[in-house]
Amino acid sequence: MTPPPVRIACFGDSLTEGYGLDPDEAFPVVLERMLAEEGVQNTCLNFGVSGDTFEDGLARIDTVLQAAPDVVILEFGANDSFMAYPVAQIKTTAKQLIERLQGYSLPILLVGITAPPDMGDAYKQKFDPIFSTLARQYNLPLFPDILETYFGDSSLTLLDGMHPNAQGVEAFAHAVLPHVQKLINTVQARI
Repeated sequence: MTPPPVRIACFGDSLTEGYGLDPDEAFPVVLERMLAEEGVQNTCLNFGVSGDTFEDGLARIDTVLQAAPDVVILEFGANDSFMAYPVAQIKTTAKQLIERLQGYSLPILLVGITAPPDMGDAYKQKFDPIFSTLARQYNLPLFPDILETYFGDSSLTLLDGMHPNAQGVEAFAHAVLPHVQKLINTVQARI
């Protein structure tokens, strides 16, 4: 029996939304295509909004829940770090977001990010462990650092040097694909 198509909510900021890209180059579209090429029937929903923080995500979580996803890819933190939000505040809001999603028994893939070097060592040392700490606390699969897949490579970024270009999105989607497939397998095993 063929498993039903999986609905994946890609929930995050500009890195999810596809800032500066054509709509068909955004991460959810690219991931949907890659999963389909692997034989996984799926729909990836784009809940990325440029400039959003964990707090903004929490404010619009009901929209995501109303879409009735089977899986959530949670990708926030870049804007929290750029605005130098206190790490304790980021963690508190991230926990509320995760707990709301888990309250609906939604499997989550947590996508981490590291603070840019210009934020200073002291802030970076506090910020960077947030995601591994949350993943351990809530028993979530973690993709440790989205920036590792494209950041610092001018062939993979837009002119701003911060956001991935179409090739950068492909690189990220390719790297995250096995993590998403694993999460989908756990969902389909329940059905």
